[in-house]
Amino acid sequence: MNPKVDQWVLSLSSDTQLKVQTLRSYILSLHKDILETWSYGMPAYKIHKVLFYFNVYEHHIGLYPHNEAIDVFSNELKSYKTSKGAIQIPIEEALPLALIGKIIKFNIKKISP
Repeated sequence: MNPKVDQWVLSLSSDTQLKVQTLRSYILSLHKDILETWSYGMPAYKIHKVLFYFNVYEHHIGLYPHNEAIDVFSNELKSYKTSKGAIQIPIEEALPLALIGKIIKFNIKKISP
């Protein structure tokens, strides 16, 4: 895990810290080569290229998996607010970890030779 991200997590409320720590651990468990970095003022996860970013806001957690992934998984994302490059998960809802995993694995396949 990245020290800058560790420091950022400590600035969050305790409930949000737990949710973010779960998300971080889950993302890192998806592939042995995923590295956690800090980019554009938020946690970023990469293998050669960034696969996924996320950030915490007052009312939601923003997921930034790149626009193609949002298009591919649009049917599974219907219950969330989305835009061309973002997914909003209401802060009070459980994180859809299985769906997040599918999205990240899709992005891993896209960058694999």
